[in-house]
Amino acid sequence: MLPGQTGWVSTMWAATGDVCDVRITAGGTGVAVTYPTNTRTYTSLAKGDSLAGGRLDYAAFNVSLNPTTVISLVPLQLTYSYVAKNDGATGCVGTKRTGTATATLPVVSATGDAVVQKTTTVTVQKSTPVWTQLVFQARKPGVGDLRVTVSGGPQGLVVSYPGDRAYTSPNNAAGLTVGTDDFVAVRFDATGVAAGTYKLTVKQAYGTTTDTNELTLVVT
Repeated sequence: MLPGQTGWVSTMWAATGDVCDVRITAGGTGVAVTYPTNTRTYTSLAKGDSLAGGRLDYAAFNVSLNPTTVISLVPLQLTYSYVAKNDGATGCVGTKRTGTATATLPVVSATGDAVVQKTTTVTVQKSTPVWTQLVFQARKPGVGDLRVTVSGGPQGLVVSYPGDRAYTSPNNAAGLTVGTDDFVAVRFDATGVAAGTYKLTVKQAYGTTTDTNELTLVVT
């Protein structure tokens, strides 16, 4: 994960005997953990809270890292409890057991710009104007109020944005959270342009930072 990132991570578990009522919590320094809405205070296995001997299943939880987290291997302490089922039991009947384990969460540094443009080529037909989506991802914290504009290209190309604004913004929120994809909508009107391949400039402005990337426009 990246400093400042929030996301779901999974841990794999194996059972040597039949178990049920599996409950797992996690914690670590500088790490905030939340769990699925159906369990709220803990997580369990993906296929239910039981696991047959010799089988594997995973348990997921949501991890949030502080933006100032040091690049390192962050230890996560996993605390678990389960019921070891009695032989022949049809319900969750047996001996309750608890334990702890340590997992390692690698936190890596992000190089380059804080915003990565993931869409590099757009294809449009010259017969009709079309809305298209440009996908971006934040690799560093602090990308708020992202504003994107597209310029350049051949004479006759008309570029517009939702609501007739002078720029376009991410679909889900004004900013981008670390490690999360979102798209901006851009309308290309190439009815007055000859078929061909053109290079455009995409500008991303947020806070006091302005970055530019290239976008290839293919008109067919």
